[in-house]
Amino acid sequence: MQENAHPDQVGFPSMVARTTRALRRRVLASIIAPVAWLSLTLLYIGFWAHGFSLFQSIILILVSILVLIAVMGVVWVSFGFREGRRWMDWDH
Repeated sequence: MQENAHPDQVGFPSMVARTTRALRRRVLASIIAPVAWLSLTLLYIGFWAHGFSLFQSIILILVSILVLIAVMGVVWVSFGFREGRRWMDWDH
């Protein structure tokens, strides 16, 4: 810590580090989840879709897209609420 640091700025580096770690995890999840979804969708089409009609397969893929979007939404909304509250509570 610097000797001449303003008292209000003492917690700032730790808050930025915490936000960066949380953001890093969300970005990683946002990269891995669609790649995993695409991999599982290709496996489904290649091996398991033979017992279903085309309509059922399309519906299953659309529902899985909606689930992926919902999961990513929850991940990012929780980040936004948590970090927004943390930065609002910080006395600056």
